[in-house]
Amino acid sequence: MQTRIFGGRHKHNPFESPAEFATGTTDQVNAEISKGNHMVAWGYPSKIDSEMNRLSRNENPEASWTWAKAMPSSNPERATYFKRNPLYNADGIGFSEDASDEVTERFMDYMDWLHTEEGMVFRTYGIEGVTYTKEGGNYVFTEQMSSPLKSEGKTLTNYGFVVFGRQHPNMNEYYYPYLAELEKTFLNREGYYYFNSPVMTYTDEESSELADITTSLNQTAQQYYAQFIMGYLDPENDKDWDSYIQTMKKLGLDRFCEIRTQVYERCNKK
Repeated sequence: MQTRIFGGRHKHNPFESPAEFATGTTDQVNAEISKGNHMVAWGYPSKIDSEMNRLSRNENPEASWTWAKAMPSSNPERATYFKRNPLYNADGIGFSEDASDEVTERFMDYMDWLHTEEGMVFRTYGIEGVTYTKEGGNYVFTEQMSSPLKSEGKTLTNYGFVVFGRQHPNMNEYYYPYLAELEKTFLNREGYYYFNSPVMTYTDEESSELADITTSLNQTAQQYYAQFIMGYLDPENDKDWDSYIQTMKKLGLDRFCEIRTQVYERCNKK
């Protein structure tokens, strides 16, 4: 669920009730925007030009999205949290059991090279004079190539590239300057913090048990979220909140926390 908050020139909430707010239609949203209200949405800054402005302008030619330099917080006096990309992801490289040591070492040498300056340029931009040119300190895709600024054109896969490894930092500096600005804004601002997600390696038994519990917890949490947003339940009411917590406990919330804690402590011993 994407959270949307309306504000801007008008100081009041344009929607009369939580239910109306939660079920606002596209026409209602556009009507409020046309009155001078602004819209705040959670999203990826990298999609501002490629998706958000392009799609919004189908309805409103004057639509203009920008990223907010102040993150909403339920307790701004204490601190404001923002999420940073983890140091790892689910798209890692694996080796088959019959891969020889020679093959494995050769591949690892290649991966090491991909993280050098030369390797990052090769992985990100391809072949100089063919897929990119060097303009001052920037690497720029040639006219026949697609880029973050235009979707039409060839990609590196058309030239036989299998793209993995580390992206060259100049890509964001040249094509997405606001991403570099965004990082500097949050990393250097007092009161903002983030944490790197810890490595969590589960046994088959832990993964199986956790998957069953997580499915039930997520489904029930979504049901309660909807009732809180629609105003049928009040999270500030102790009875309503306790009912939510007790329901989650019956579905295995305590066991969920226990497994996650055990795995964290096992995988992150100092």
